[in-house]
Amino acid sequence: MAGPATGEDASVADAASPVRGGWYAVAVLLVALLLSFTDRFILNLVVDPIRIELSLSDIEVSLLQGAGFAIIFALAGLPCGRLADRVNRRRLIAAGVLLWSAATVACGFATDFFSFFAARLAVGAGEATLIPAASSLIIDLFAPRRRGTALGVFALGATFGTGTALFIGGQLLGLIESGAFASIPFVGGLSSWRILMIVAGLPGLVVAALVLMIREPMRHHAAGFLPLSAVARRLLADNGSVLRVTMVKGALGIGDYGLIAWLPTLLQRVYGLSAQDAGSLLALSITASGAMASLAGGTLSDAFVRRWGTATRVVLLLGCYALALMGAVAVFLAATPAFVGLAFAIWAFGSIGGYVIGHVVMQESVPADMRATTIALSLTATALVGIGLGPSLVPLVAQHVFGSEAALQPAMATVALAAALAACVIIAPPIRRGLAELRRAARPSPSRS
Repeated sequence: MAGPATGEDASVADAASPVRGGWYAVAVLLVALLLSFTDRFILNLVVDPIRIELSLSDIEVSLLQGAGFAIIFALAGLPCGRLADRVNRRRLIAAGVLLWSAATVACGFATDFFSFFAARLAVGAGEATLIPAASSLIIDLFAPRRRGTALGVFALGATFGTGTALFIGGQLLGLIESGAFASIPFVGGLSSWRILMIVAGLPGLVVAALVLMIREPMRHHAAGFLPLSAVARRLLADNGSVLRVTMVKGALGIGDYGLIAWLPTLLQRVYGLSAQDAGSLLALSITASGAMASLAGGTLSDAFVRRWGTATRVVLLLGCYALALMGAVAVFLAATPAFVGLAFAIWAFGSIGGYVIGHVVMQESVPADMRATTIALSLTATALVGIGLGPSLVPLVAQHVFGSEAALQPAMATVALAAALAACVIIAPPIRRGLAELRRAARPSPSRS
């Protein structure tokens, strides 16, 4: 599975030392990633107020949650990945932060479905710049012996991002509903959900300024781009192993985004929780399980590599997706808010563990000159398939399979279960090869017998 880096890249990278301010860059980019998740998911806390005020159906709301963001995020992802290898990356990231933050504010002034949808398209366009450019920048800021740690810290923004969005959003909504913003001109008289969107977009001004203070490092892959034909050949090599690891994120993302889009609404509609309490419960579930999954997945997969070789790391994805299947079944069976939170935590542990391990497998399997493109391709798959389909499939399954929009819980469980099963099918060939390598590596050598 692993593809060798070019000799030039290896020699330059091995001699590199961390650029001064590298950890400042990681910290700022981590904050930017947390902010992007907050602006992406915060509307999930106020689905019903938006639906009622703008006279929207659940399907239209799901389009705002999913397709409105995912369409442009998917279309812009690959060009942004290629662009990150050409232009000043900190400026590209800062421009993206400003765009998605302004678009989040615009959501707060939306008057109908179409104006809201347009604003969500702009949020997706801005956020598409972040991860490819930030990952490329961090790789060039650190020597190889520190890159894993630096990228791992940055990735915590994704691990904690959803939980942070729900927790901060819930706390902020509580302040808004208590009248904390009532005296602010032009804002105080607006609906709570509108104030929430406006306030959520404002920190982007500060984050963009902090991003511009990052030092742009020298690029270590001086040989330039791989042509797209060479990228395609690498993705399709070994029965499409890299492509499968990339696309499986999209498949599992259907369950991820279907659950996260509708669980806050389920907890409010069915179990009577406030938006603040629902956000706090789900934030605790995904943050606690996500942190453990990130650490356990990375540590255990490194242990596999040390003992049995790099090609065996992929085997752990089987366990991750098995946990996701268990989480989907638990969503079916949940009967209390605490059980719902536990079911989501089980799902998140499997999904996030698979994300972390899959990300490492993918990066180990390609040459250095196509890492940003590969990252962007995985984001495109997640956006187009996961974000684009997940939120919309839940109300469709509720209506057409279970006969009522009120059947959110069994619909979410069905969508998540199908997503986990699809992930298992897609990743099966690489896992079979990993298992064969594991058996070969574990077999005693003739000298020991």
